[in-house]
Amino acid sequence: MQALKRFLLRAWARGTHIVEHEAGLLIVLYILNFAPIFWNNIHMYKAQQLGVLFTDAIFLFGGIELYVLLLGFIPIRKLRRFLFALSFFISLLLGGVESFSIIQYSSLIGAGIVTAVLQTNPREAGEFIRMYVGWKGILAAVLLTAAGILAYRYLDRVKIPFLSRHRLSRAVPVVILFSLLAGGVLLHSYFSFIVNDSLDVPVVRVGRATTTSVDNIQAFEKLKDEAASDVEITENESDTPYVVFILGESTNRSRMHLYGYPLENTPNLDELNAKGDLAVYKDTISPEAATVAVLRKLLTFSDMDASKPWYEYNNMIDVMKAAGYKTYWLSNQESSGIWGNVAQLFAGRSDYSRFTRLRESHEDNGIYDEALFPLVDEALQQPAAKNFYVIHLMGGHGLYYMRFPYIFSKFTADDIPAPQDTLSEEKRTEIAQYENALYYNDFVVTSLMGKFADKDALVIYIPDHGEAVYDNGIFSGHVEENPTKETVEIPMIFWASDAYKAHHPEKWQAIKAAVNRPYMTDDFIDTLLDILDIHTAEYDPKKSVINPAFRHRPHRMIQGKDYDTELK
Repeated sequence: MQALKRFLLRAWARGTHIVEHEAGLLIVLYILNFAPIFWNNIHMYKAQQLGVLFTDAIFLFGGIELYVLLLGFIPIRKLRRFLFALSFFISLLLGGVESFSIIQYSSLIGAGIVTAVLQTNPREAGEFIRMYVGWKGILAAVLLTAAGILAYRYLDRVKIPFLSRHRLSRAVPVVILFSLLAGGVLLHSYFSFIVNDSLDVPVVRVGRATTTSVDNIQAFEKLKDEAASDVEITENESDTPYVVFILGESTNRSRMHLYGYPLENTPNLDELNAKGDLAVYKDTISPEAATVAVLRKLLTFSDMDASKPWYEYNNMIDVMKAAGYKTYWLSNQESSGIWGNVAQLFAGRSDYSRFTRLRESHEDNGIYDEALFPLVDEALQQPAAKNFYVIHLMGGHGLYYMRFPYIFSKFTADDIPAPQDTLSEEKRTEIAQYENALYYNDFVVTSLMGKFADKDALVIYIPDHGEAVYDNGIFSGHVEENPTKETVEIPMIFWASDAYKAHHPEKWQAIKAAVNRPYMTDDFIDTLLDILDIHTAEYDPKKSVINPAFRHRPHRMIQGKDYDTELK
């Protein structure tokens, strides 16, 4: 008993000594790990959730204190100092990165951001740095690193003046006790915050996000083997020789003149619409705010109510092939990458796939979408009886100034209408570049429609997701973890040739009649198959926007947010 007592007293004394001498490290680790949590919650909840922040602050401080104590008990001094230093610099790195993520994306780091990092390439990384980081961000990172190195040299000199060793010996176990109590309160009263990762320290959150991201990437590989295994066509009366799906990129419908935006950036679509040649859907949203996440639902039977992984559902390419269509994938996005992506996988499943250039996308600085025109012309030279084309654009993807040729430089910073006319010239210039990208996109989309004007053809234009362009004054781009109305509100446009209208008047009428229905494109495959009179075991007429049996969802959920009540 006496031996145990002596051991505990020595451990207590050792713990007090560790906290006293590592007070600077403890405080800095706490600040670096708690600051992103505090910042994000204040930003999201506008000081309405101070209770959970206060509770988490106690819990986290105790946790970090315990962590420092555990490291401090390591008997090998060099290993102990190494782990202290590693903890400091990892916290500095992740704290800085998360602060950047909050500033730029209004979001903590999640699986979407990690996936984007893992799937990027040198060219995209360069674009990202130029668009989102810039020289100011690089300078800030250098200064932060230098400050961190300098600060670490003096951390062991930091003392807590108001705590004597006697008081400190009592404070250490009290803090740990209150931390445990706070943890119990968090589990009982604030479990939702834990589930959505908003209370996780950066290293835990990034670790979890990385695991999820790697799992998703592995799922892409699994799709290669499993996606086409069980396509069962139950009905097939399709007779439309040319079906064209133009897959756009980063297009916010509220910034299109076709949808009421003041700048005239869609003159060709406007003209077609005035003639009655378009079906322009008014209330369509994407199921996610990032390309990879969208395509998992847009191109498969997986939707917001899916009960199994997306890759276990049949996909659009394999279904169309099973229905007798020759499938084409024509893309102006990258043709290869070390990690790959879902678009490339679907391209690989197509009968015919062509890219504007065979490359890792670091090999050039971008190419305009009109480079797809000769690929389409080439594909049209070797048609089958029934043809299904997916044409993948770069559209309005950042960097915006790289998405249109000089001749389409129609708008400048001075043209930006209210309420954004009061933003800085730099931001208005970027907005103008986006509007020029949409102006050019109008030319590309209508030119592609024109290539099928003399055929029995139906053309559908749907972007993957929208884009926020300083709509809230501070954010330009999109991010999966923090969807906003700007990043999910998209156009959905149908165009039909004269031959198609003549051969399928009832279908064209049904398409036109449904333009005001609320819709989310995770069910697009059901609509497409309904239009073409192709049914599979997974097809559901209630999910087809043109079908009389269509039932719109009372709640269109995106990343746990109800679009119709929280975002719209």
